[in-house]
Amino acid sequence: MKSRSLKSAFTAVALIAFSAVASAVSLASAPSVGRTAVPTADLAAVTGTALGANRSVSAVATGEPSLAMSAAAVEASTASPAIPALSASDAVSVTAGTSSPTSTSSSIGLWAADWGGAASSRSSAGWEAAAQNDSILIGDARAYAPWISKLHGWNSKVMVLVYNLGPYLQKGSADFTTIQQQDPSWFAHDARGNLINLHMFPDNYLMDMGNAGYRAWHAQQLEATVVEYGFDGAMDDSMGTAALSTGYASGVPIDTATGQAYTDTEYLNNSVLMLNADKAALGGKYLAFNGLISGTMYQSETDILASSNANAGISELFLRQPMAPINSFPATSALDATLQMVASMSAHGKALLGWTKIWCSSSSSQVAKWEDYGLAAYLLGKQSTSYWDFMPSKDADNTAVSYSNLKDQLGAPVGAYTTQGSTLSRKFQHGSVSLNTSTDTGSITVT
Repeated sequence: MKSRSLKSAFTAVALIAFSAVASAVSLASAPSVGRTAVPTADLAAVTGTALGANRSVSAVATGEPSLAMSAAAVEASTASPAIPALSASDAVSVTAGTSSPTSTSSSIGLWAADWGGAASSRSSAGWEAAAQNDSILIGDARAYAPWISKLHGWNSKVMVLVYNLGPYLQKGSADFTTIQQQDPSWFAHDARGNLINLHMFPDNYLMDMGNAGYRAWHAQQLEATVVEYGFDGAMDDSMGTAALSTGYASGVPIDTATGQAYTDTEYLNNSVLMLNADKAALGGKYLAFNGLISGTMYQSETDILASSNANAGISELFLRQPMAPINSFPATSALDATLQMVASMSAHGKALLGWTKIWCSSSSSQVAKWEDYGLAAYLLGKQSTSYWDFMPSKDADNTAVSYSNLKDQLGAPVGAYTTQGSTLSRKFQHGSVSLNTSTDTGSITVT
């Protein structure tokens, strides 16, 4: 079992970061969708070894599936919960059938974590700007359902993904009640047999990703939501190991196969199984996940998630913790780990969605310096499928491109970045990017 010393800082900020999704809906509380049962013959494939990118799960019946029957069928057909890590070539082969989003108004490549409150009050002009500004938009079903066709009309290349809570269900929802009655083993339990919820959001209850029946159910629910509203895919939140910390959750989940608490590696392997189930159900649709956390955490443990068949992973603490002092910049080792994470995700055939947040007290000039630094660091490591989201305040609309120093005419990078002393630099077709780690100063020049 890996050390959890790195989790202490993340767990504290995770409770803060999770506040951005307090109003986000789970699959269960999204607008009513046609519930579609996964064919029994496909259940083992959905929850086990990865399928090709174009393989989808057929819909054969409507109405609530028999949870107990689905669980029994899946468990009987799944020999082991373990999954071997994929090589980079394997990962590329299973995602090759899915079109990647392309940059729109910016050659930089932007995405937006848009599951907070901004979407509910956005004007039509704001929605149109979002479609033009960003390559990937991720939002909840209620807010996005009326706008999806318009977003695609304004920009046929924008990728619109539905947000879901990942391995959590909200107490009081119809799905929570049904599962609790028909198969409570799908919920995660602590050593005393208690259900596990979150301290800050006590209605969010953890599910057991090690349970194949739950994974199959989640996959078919996700597919139903995506199909019903015309989303281009989905994003599974909270696929990292925060739930293993009692600072974040009410208890540590127990592996029913061993009777012991899940280790980090075991828990992440189950996350991979859940992502593979969801990707198989979505077929050619796009699947992203949140759980890479940071470059440092990626190097120590969350790189396991890169072996899944998902198309993209989110680093929610890309370069900084949201509430860290504004003048706190990454150590050189942390910056190196971040750039290595971007390269590693690309080698696995995955897009990297970096999210840099300024949620602390700061002046406009301090935010501008961080914007320059973050953009420069991102561009130093940027691959063909890398995207960045900069949040200059906790209440900012992530889809808005109002960053004073955003440059969109650099063109493609010309080679990898180089290091000379304390300065990292990279050439582009129409400019250059540099970052001085001694002065924590980023510079983007367009020629």
